[in-house]
Amino acid sequence: MAPGNWPIAMALAVAAYVGMTAPALSQSSDCVREAASIRRAETQLPKLEVAPPNDQQIVCITLETNILFARRVAVHLRHCSRSPLMQVGGQWQRTEQDYLSQFRDRRCKPAVRSYRG
Repeated sequence: MAPGNWPIAMALAVAAYVGMTAPALSQSSDCVREAASIRRAETQLPKLEVAPPNDQQIVCITLETNILFARRVAVHLRHCSRSPLMQVGGQWQRTEQDYLSQFRDRRCKPAVRSYRG
């Protein structure tokens, strides 16, 4: 990710976090819309493998953005048990655990503050 792209990563992280705080999705059409939104957001996630390894800030933001996205997926799946994203839920759970470990090992500090809407 180029240094100029970190504001985009931050915006994605905030959007993912705000999405996690949304009320439970009870209707199946809401679940389908949310699943489509999550799939679109997934295509815009920063990739850790292209982050400059020596740039601590970019690596930490990339890790945090993806951790927050994984949590958004988990919240969605808890509320939408028949979501088309069920197949990738376990993969995102493993990714979250791996990235959390890397986040701690690199001594990253959270950049996204708690949303208090």
